[in-house]
Amino acid sequence: MLKEILDRLVDIECQLDDAYYNLPEYDANSEGKGYIDGARCDLYHLKDEIEKRILTEKSLDPMERFDDKDVTLDEVMNTSPTLAKGL
Repeated sequence: MLKEILDRLVDIECQLDDAYYNLPEYDANSEGKGYIDGARCDLYHLKDEIEKRILTEKSLDPMERFDDKDVTLDEVMNTSPTLAKGL
C-alpha cells in the first residue's frame, strides 16, 4: 500500500516540476511559482515520511529486506537516495 502511495507521489512530483519549469518568467507569475514551489516542498517532506515508513517496515521483517526478486532496473534508477540508504 505504501509503495503505491509513493509511486503516486512521484507522479505528482513530476507534474509539479513540469508546471514550475514551464511557467514563464514574468513578474506576474512569481506568486504562482511560489505556490507551486511550496506544494513541491510539502510533497518532498511527505515522500520522505513515506520512504522512512517503508524502510521501518522492511527493517522489522528481515526476510523482506533481502527479497529483491521484484526489483527492476527502472526501480533501481528511480529510487530516491533516502529510500536507497536503507536497502
